[in-house]
Amino acid sequence: MPHDHPPSPAHKHPVWLYVLLGVLAVALSIWGVAAYRGHKADEESKAKAEQLNQKLEDAGLPTFPDTDEIARTLGTDGGAVCAAPGKSLAQAFLKLQLSNGAAGPGQRPVIADTDVLKGEFLIVQTYCPEKFGKFEDFFKDLDFDDVVRE
Repeated sequence: MPHDHPPSPAHKHPVWLYVLLGVLAVALSIWGVAAYRGHKADEESKAKAEQLNQKLEDAGLPTFPDTDEIARTLGTDGGAVCAAPGKSLAQAFLKLQLSNGAAGPGQRPVIADTDVLKGEFLIVQTYCPEKFGKFEDFFKDLDFDDVVRE
């Protein structure tokens, strides 16, 4: 049976709606670019990255050939490492890493080597020394020993 009437104008969207959505998308894009505050590899972050690299070398740990990578990752404030050291989530994550690698009921804590956390200690000392006490308090109850054979 053929339709005798043209399609309903209710099925057409008004042009002003598309214009409004377009303007809103452009405005949000401009705001997003203006509000972005990523870590720039400025002089301060490069200086801290070089300081950390030197501390890693002095401790006998592997260093980074390109300190710009450290500067971009940790910025001037230590990034995620200094965001909440010693907090519950960070503690749970670190305890998970200090296990035998099994999952579920087979997972057991291990005695980790003393070098395991030196790098993270050095990052906290370099980028957020005011938080080092809380960070150190968490690890004082864990067992560490010289267990890696060289």
